[in-house]
Amino acid sequence: MTQQRLYVRLLLAVVLPSILVTMTLWPVLHVHLETRQESIRAETRTILQVGENTLLRDINETLSYALAVAEMPIIKAHMTGENNGDVNGSTSAQLTDFLSTLVKHYPRYTKLILIDNQGDEVLRAPAGLASDPRFTDNRHANTDYFKAASSLLARDLYISPPGRNLRYELFSGEVVPVVNVATPIFDDHGERRGMALLSLNWQHLTKAVQQAMLIDPDASVLLANAQGDWLLTEGSQRLPQIGFGDNYAKLATEPWQPVTEQDKGAFTLGNHLLRFQRLDIRSQGYEGLTGRIFSQDDTLPWVLGVSLPTSTWKSLLQDEALVIWFVLLTYSTAVALGVYWAFSTHQQRKLRYQALQQANEVSNLYDSAPCGYHSLNDDGVILKMNQTELDWLGLTIDVVGKRYYRDFISPGSLPDFDAAFEDVKAGRQGEAECTLVAADGKERQVVLQAVGYLEKNRFMYSNATVFDITERKQLEEKLRAQAMTDPLTGVFNRRYLQAQASVEISRASRHQTPISLIAIDIDHFKRINDEYGHDAGDEVIRVAVEQTQVLIEHDNTPITIAITASFGVTHIASGEKTLKAAIKRADNGLYEAKDTGRNRIVIQGT
Repeated sequence: MTQQRLYVRLLLAVVLPSILVTMTLWPVLHVHLETRQESIRAETRTILQVGENTLLRDINETLSYALAVAEMPIIKAHMTGENNGDVNGSTSAQLTDFLSTLVKHYPRYTKLILIDNQGDEVLRAPAGLASDPRFTDNRHANTDYFKAASSLLARDLYISPPGRNLRYELFSGEVVPVVNVATPIFDDHGERRGMALLSLNWQHLTKAVQQAMLIDPDASVLLANAQGDWLLTEGSQRLPQIGFGDNYAKLATEPWQPVTEQDKGAFTLGNHLLRFQRLDIRSQGYEGLTGRIFSQDDTLPWVLGVSLPTSTWKSLLQDEALVIWFVLLTYSTAVALGVYWAFSTHQQRKLRYQALQQANEVSNLYDSAPCGYHSLNDDGVILKMNQTELDWLGLTIDVVGKRYYRDFISPGSLPDFDAAFEDVKAGRQGEAECTLVAADGKERQVVLQAVGYLEKNRFMYSNATVFDITERKQLEEKLRAQAMTDPLTGVFNRRYLQAQASVEISRASRHQTPISLIAIDIDHFKRINDEYGHDAGDEVIRVAVEQTQVLIEHDNTPITIAITASFGVTHIASGEKTLKAAIKRADNGLYEAKDTGRNRIVIQGT
């Protein structure tokens, strides 16, 4: 019977929590899934807007550039032939160089051509760019852009479909598709003089659009014309094999059909959300143009779109690993609690024994720890102290309950200790660096970190950990001395001078006493090193500050080296807060002493 009850309890401990957790998490996960889907919808709207803005901006800049070229006075003068004679050739060369420079500085353009009313080229930039071999003698009379631009009014433009007529061009060693923008050129009397043709590097433009739209690495970009021809120079994530000019409508009939039925929208295709927008460059996005924009009707409008993977239950669980771990943790906790409840009676005696054993181990760890531990009451009397700290202080366990801990703190450390202890009694963590004085007078540098135990906002006792930092302090002092002194002479170095400068300047300012800076350099010191060796040079440096005659041994023969020095001296003005300006003046004085013969003192004024 008892065994059956245990089985029933174990079964309930597993089944009931599972049902409760499932009923609780299901609506939460459903709302989370809807939120992720709405986030994807919002992201596609943002990406599509970014792509549309980028595409229309680059095209608009190209149209403005073409109109600006057509209306330049020098272009009109060149097309009307107002410059003649020898000057005409010079002006034409200058104009070609000017336009070539403009085109080269804009990588989105491949060439700029001026064409007369008969379809013949008048000027080509860049100058060295070869013409398409299909046009004999640089004639453009039979092209779509020439025929269309010949009937346009001033400030009207014609845009050829991407890849039509001049389908590809050799640009910077690479074959790229182009879009030709043509606009007529009229003189000041309104007479048609020809047209300006600006070729847009379609590959450069579409790459800019793709880079702008790839905010999300999982995004797939779509750009096709009205006939379904692919207008990007690269494939998409979903159709990596598709290339420029391939028929997207045939390769992806399922998504193409709804795209042709409305101007904009979004729909789910498999596990992807596709959002699209139809763009007609003839009627949108160019508010500053007073004329009209023309193109071939069968290729417009273009379709710009972006697709992102939608969120499903499977993707939610794959991406949100935290949710899975939370569910598993909840189930595991419930089962563990049930098992504990079922076996609690059996485990109580075992746990009581283990707790006693662990208490003994903790006590041993407490006493033999490498750091000190102690507890104090409200008055600072020692309530408890481990053996490590007792050994540091040379005490026995008899001090517990009898001695004040501050009796073992050096007088210089008492203010820090008292402040930290007041923090502990107020319920805050206290910390202080102190010097402990043992019973035999030996001092030890320590860091005390303590917290207080409060009951109903009343301080009961403190628990402190004491770390021995004596060796660290000794090392710090050694390093500080090494950083502030010269290893050869043992005198203070320039770092110490900089650190002490503000103190000395402030002291001089308070007492209204003058203060100066001296720069000293031993004359011909390199000659001493060269003739007598670096050991002799080091000895000269060591004793040069004490005397001017230095006795050393050279080749086992005692010799005397007479040395002189040059000095640069300057007064530190009352308004100077640092040595920067004074050091510069002293150095200038030292250099002047060197330049004027050495072995002298030069005083530099402020």
